[in-house]
Amino acid sequence: MKRLFGTSGIRGLIDDKMKPEFCVKLGLSLATLLNNEGKVVIGYDHRPQAIVVKNAFISGLLSGGVDVIDVGVVPTPAVLYYSKKISPSAAIVITGSHTIPEIIGILFFNKDTSEFSESLELKLEEIFFSEKFKRVPWNQLGSLKTENILDTYSEAVLSLIDESKVRGMKVVIDPGNGVSSGILGEILREASIRTISINDYLDPMFRNRDPFPRVDNLAELGRIVKCWCADLGVGVDGDGDRALFSDEKGNIYWGDITGAIFAEEAVRKGAKSVVVTINTSHVVSFAVKRAGGEIVFSKVGPPAIADAMKKHGSYFGIEESGKYLWADAIYYGDAALATLRLLEILNDTGKTLSELANNLPRYYMLKIAIHCDDRIKNLVLERSSEILEKKLINEISEKITIDGVKIILRDDSWILLRPSGTEPVFRIFAESMDIEKTSKLIDLGKRIVNEVISNIKST
Repeated sequence: MKRLFGTSGIRGLIDDKMKPEFCVKLGLSLATLLNNEGKVVIGYDHRPQAIVVKNAFISGLLSGGVDVIDVGVVPTPAVLYYSKKISPSAAIVITGSHTIPEIIGILFFNKDTSEFSESLELKLEEIFFSEKFKRVPWNQLGSLKTENILDTYSEAVLSLIDESKVRGMKVVIDPGNGVSSGILGEILREASIRTISINDYLDPMFRNRDPFPRVDNLAELGRIVKCWCADLGVGVDGDGDRALFSDEKGNIYWGDITGAIFAEEAVRKGAKSVVVTINTSHVVSFAVKRAGGEIVFSKVGPPAIADAMKKHGSYFGIEESGKYLWADAIYYGDAALATLRLLEILNDTGKTLSELANNLPRYYMLKIAIHCDDRIKNLVLERSSEILEKKLINEISEKITIDGVKIILRDDSWILLRPSGTEPVFRIFAESMDIEKTSKLIDLGKRIVNEVISNIKST
């Protein structure tokens, strides 16, 4: 069966995959999955195509007898805190998230704030493709109402931290002209934190920087943090779930570094295990094991992280892109909560972010993507991993096959072969504490995968 869902939700262009008629069918499919009853919360971002997708999706839900609460243009985590409060049948967020402005997507959440599991995705897809919709008569259609939930969002986040620990601290924020603009600063100021903001207004074209926060596009944030002598800076993605941080010296860190700091603190406060995606740096594993905790590997993406957290009773989960999940909050990333909890750690340890980062070992990771037809991805993975394993047989410490094939070597270096779930590419990751070793592993993986693809094509 064809798939609608990628690693996280359904994404595409408004004049291609995400046409209004497609979104109506998708809404009706969800109503059918919910047995034509209950209520669904829907929020959306500020991209112009979001309003089209939202209205079409709502039409499908209403025609299937499901009530809808429209909470307007809000960050994704705001929808989830509100859902946690009222416990709807499901929650939907229409957002392009961290992707380019042309893209729009639909994220599906359970009442416990985790994304739909793969089994639920498959059930929804089966209804969609078979068109086994259940409709209701005119006098049983769903109802529609609107709610303002930003106060609920702010109160929920602030209830999870000790405001006395962060009072008077200084933070530079860069919402990247996404839907966290305005509300992120308000939440921090409610906690008596001093703020300076850049890119802090809604712009659906994202003219000032890419909506995906990265080390290379947050340089201005780092410079302002250093000049203002701030405690840290935070760069946020388009829908408010990802957060990358700058230390007081202006250095920008990928999510695995701050994730390692969060993870180690969680274990020291009693967490037994931490969930990390299979492609996350081993710096997180190092920090967790140093504190006496255990690592649980998951597939890539928030749905898999949340499933693993619930299955293993883990308090904290991380995706290296800057998503941090705490079980006492929501099963999704939230830049506002991550910022506040990092400030708490600075207060508790009496250390700066650069000091905490420097207390971690240096790992070197490289990633490449090779074009690969979707139809041969699984065969490429099978054959490439067999060859790779034979090449490294005398060095292998562990082999993990939960999402691609990851081979961990005795010196803690590793290589991961993983076909993309959203585009026709085959990804190779490698990491080591020696940059030359990382390069050799990447070159080995690249050579093997290219040879396998070439051989498959020729036969």
